[in-house]
Parts: sequence; C-alpha cells; structure tokens
Amino acid sequence: MFSRINRLRKTAVFRLTLWYSAVLVLSCFAVLGLTYSLLFTSLRRDDRTFIRSKLGHLAARYDEAGLQATVKEIEDENAFAEDEPYFARLAEADNRTLYVTLPARWPGFDVDLLERQPPPTPGTWINLTQRNGRDVLETATHVLADGRLLQAGQSSGERNHVLGHMLRVLATVIGPLVLGGFVGGLFLARRHFRPVRDLIRAAKSIVDTGRVDARVSLPVHRPGSELEQLVTLFNRMLERIESLIAGMREALDNVAHDLRTPLTRLRGTAEAALLPGHDLGAAREALAECLEESDEILTMLTTLMDISEAETGTMKLAREPVDLVPVLADAADLYRFVAEEKAVTLSLALPPELVVVGDPHRLRQVFANLMDNAVKYTPWGGRVSIAASEQEGQAVVVVEDTGPGIPPEEMPHIWQRLYRGDKSRSQPGLGLGLSLVRAMLQAHGGTVEAASGPGAGARFTVVLPMPSAAGVADPNISQM
Repeated sequence: MFSRINRLRKTAVFRLTLWYSAVLVLSCFAVLGLTYSLLFTSLRRDDRTFIRSKLGHLAARYDEAGLQATVKEIEDENAFAEDEPYFARLAEADNRTLYVTLPARWPGFDVDLLERQPPPTPGTWINLTQRNGRDVLETATHVLADGRLLQAGQSSGERNHVLGHMLRVLATVIGPLVLGGFVGGLFLARRHFRPVRDLIRAAKSIVDTGRVDARVSLPVHRPGSELEQLVTLFNRMLERIESLIAGMREALDNVAHDLRTPLTRLRGTAEAALLPGHDLGAAREALAECLEESDEILTMLTTLMDISEAETGTMKLAREPVDLVPVLADAADLYRFVAEEKAVTLSLALPPELVVVGDPHRLRQVFANLMDNAVKYTPWGGRVSIAASEQEGQAVVVVEDTGPGIPPEEMPHIWQRLYRGDKSRSQPGLGLGLSLVRAMLQAHGGTVEAASGPGAGARFTVVLPMPSAAGVADPNISQM
C-alpha cells in the first residue's frame, strides 16, 4: 500500500492536484482576508459615524439646555437604548472630568486615563484597550461653545463578535471546500491526463512486443487540446514508422528474391572462367560479364533504395525552381539516337517556359525513364510525342507512344516493383522504371496516370504543382 502511495505521490497527476489545491487554499484565504477587511472597515465606519452623530446631537443639546439636561439625556438614552449604548464624558477645558458614564456591559476599560492625558485635539480618535486586551473603546472629542470638552465613544466588542462569527462560519466552510477542491482536482487531473496514460500504454506495448502494429488504440477525447494534438502526432508517428518498416521489408523481400538470378549468373560465369583449359581471352570475357552483372545488381539496389526512400518520405530533395522545358528537351536528345536507329519519330510540343519546384536531378530521372519506356516499346517506324502545358496552375506533361500498349489485366500491376509484363520480358530492363517514376512524383507532390489499350499505344500523364500551388505538396516529405 505504501509503495502504491509513493508511486502516486511521484505522478504528475498528484503534483498537479496539489497545485490545484494550493491555489484553491490561497484563493480562499485571499477571499477570506478581503472579506474580513471590507467587513471590518464597514463596521468601524458605521461605529464612527454613530459616535460623530452622537457628539453633534449632544453638543446641540448642551448649547440649548446646558449641562444637566445633557447628562440626563445621556443617561436616558443608555438606559432605554440597550442595542446601541455609548460612552460619554464631559470635562473642563483643562480636561478635569465633570461627568463620565460607561455602559455596564463594557467592563475593563480604565476611563480615568482620559483625564490623565493632555487635553485631546478635536477630530482625533483616542483608543482605550480593555484590560484583557480583547476590545477597544474608540473615543472622539468635541469642543463645546464654552470651551468644555465633550467625548463620546463605543466599544469594538459588538464589531469583534460579528467578525468572529464570520470567521467561524468561513472556517467551517473552508475545510469541506478544500477537501472538495482536492478530490475534484484529482478527478479532473486524471481525466485530463488520460491521453498521456494511453500514450504510456501504447509505448509499453510497443517496447514489450517489438511490433508497431501491436499498439493499443489511442482515442481522441477532446480534439484541439494540446494533449490530444500530442496523441494525434503520436498516432501519425506510429503510422509513419509502420510505413517505413513495411517499405524496408518489401524492399528487402524484393532484393532477396530478384538478386538470386543475377548473382547465380555471376557465380556461374566466374566458375566457368576458373575451369581448366580456358585461355586469357575467355577469362577476360568472363570478367567483363561479371562486371556487367555487378553493375546491373548495383543499379537494382540503388533504384530500390531510391523508391523506398521516396515512398516512405525519407528522401532528401534539393528543391529549387526547375524549368521543365530544357529537362524534357535534354531527355529527348538523350534518346534521339536510339529512336533514329528504330526509325521512331520524336516530336516535342513545349511552351517557352514551364517552371515547377523540385529536385532537377530526380525530375530528369522521371522523364528519362518515361522516354526510355516509350522508345523501347515503340516498334520500327513508330512515333513518340512529348507535350507539356500549364493547366489550372499545374504543369502537365504527356508522353505518348504508338507501341503495343498495355493489356487491361496488366494495367493495375505496372507500378509494382520488378513487375514485367509478358510483352516486356523480351526487352532489357529491371522492371523498376515505372515504380521509380511514381515514387519520385509522389515525393514532389505530383501524380502520374497511365492510359492504354491493346495495340493502341501507351499514354502517361504527369502532373506537377507549379510554384503558386507548391504548397499542396506532402508536408511529410524531407527537404533540404
């Protein structure tokens, strides 16, 4: 039990609850102090107003009827007005007492001290403290027309009684209020930190099982709060990690599957070169074949890594404004010689300028692969056309050929890694070109679509955002 309490004491929920309670207690005492101060000031003001009123009334009575009438009125008022008794004193100008009266309910005040003091100044207040130190007799002075002194005062006992009763009531209320604040704060803190507990359970599940897909569900309770944003980002991070792991696993599977054939050929060529009876020329030829196979394997590995990085959003792109017109013209010049050997006509329809934001090297790879496919699969005497234009704030590039086309049953698979259709197996290649094209374009926030029919050629449409719309790119793409 003690260990559980110790763990609870170390939690953020408990510490936050203590802060809630401390703020509540301080607020209660601040309100209590302010209330006490306001009530004390108000009661004292009323008492002093009452004393001043009595001084004025008694002074008028003295001026009108003299000393005896004033004394009689004082005694009558204290005898019949028990709710508001008051102290009164009449003295000569040299402060010798002529008459003094103190209500019996106010014992313990030494009123003789007033006579032993110098004559008081009108308008000043004299406070006499009770012998037990509990109450104070507040006295004001008025100078009569004949120079005599008239003093009136009132005890703070009634005022202290009201203030004491108020303090007892507040003390009775403040205890349950603090307890209720602590319990309520604990409940609210636990509820507020529920997303954090969900995060802890999810992280613990991942650590214990080692599987990202084994995480628990992280529900969103109050969208928009900081903790809910943290939960959302945590979910997105897990999805991203899972996507990266899936991409790595797929890449490794592809590599493990498709490296067997070139590595087998490489090993077979090397073993054949080592057999007795081969001359130097045959050995050189075997080494050349080994180098060619090695280059093909390296190209496959590099391309697979590029595709994986682009698809998972970890590829670093050196983004800058790129004019697609010279990029497309260079790609056409690169394959023009191959096209001429097959009597394939290359036609370009390009605007004066078509600027996008992207990595120029990666964009050259995209259009070089599309151009390579178009020229490769176009038969003798065919035609390959490249057209570029701006449409609704986007750069649109269409690469079209008059080749055999793509059968409908193969169309869903042409973007898969290392996929090669029946008609493409007779052509050299790795089956990674279109996968690389789509991955690179997605990394740039663009798209590519294919349209074809048997014997009707193939048409690839590339769409890239232009600088004014570049913000639509995937924000998760790493940039340099």
